Amino acid sequence: MKVSIWRSLPHENAPLFRLLHILVAVLILAQIINSNFTRREALGGHSLETTITWMHIVSGFGLIVLGIVLLWWMFSQRGFNWYFAWAKADFRGIRQDLNTLAKLKLPEALPGGIAATIQGLGVVALLAVAVSGGLWFVVNTIQGPSSAFAHSILHWHKFLTTFIEVYFYAHGAMGLLHIFLDYYKRYSAE
Repeated sequence: MKVSIWRSLPHENAPLFRLLHILVAVLILAQIINSNFTRREALGGHSLETTITWMHIVSGFGLIVLGIVLLWWMFSQRGFNWYFAWAKADFRGIRQDLNTLAKLKLPEALPGGIAATIQGLGVVALLAVAVSGGLWFVVNTIQGPSSAFAHSILHWHKFLTTFIEVYFYAHGAMGLLHIFLDYYKRYSAE
């Protein structure tokens, strides 16, 4: 069972990307869950809230590193235009994917397509959330919790978190749909 689930995961030909993808997904899920139990006031304490808050901070810094590695890997393998063609007003990939979807078929990954665009925006959202959280921690540490600047950064961090949560759930749902459809195609042909 474990082997068949592992084989059904995407990016079989890119084990580093697959591992990064899974590690980032698990850390994001942990961040979403543990963020409900974090408190800025708990940073100097010795409670369960303190431990959870520090786990959130440390794994957030880990996500900054993993997000940069993920973005570097994406650019080194496929380049900027693959994920951000829209930034150069090139919407051909998205248009082609929409035409494929209109025929009730799932599009293949292509430069500037919907999947590539979503992947690129997702990594940008990840980095925006993680960097804003890291920046809040640094400013909060230097200026103190009563700092208006730290409060403003924390507000932006929480606002940006909305985008990564939407991305996380939608991306996960689409990933599960692809796995299910691939599984269905594979075993219905037999």
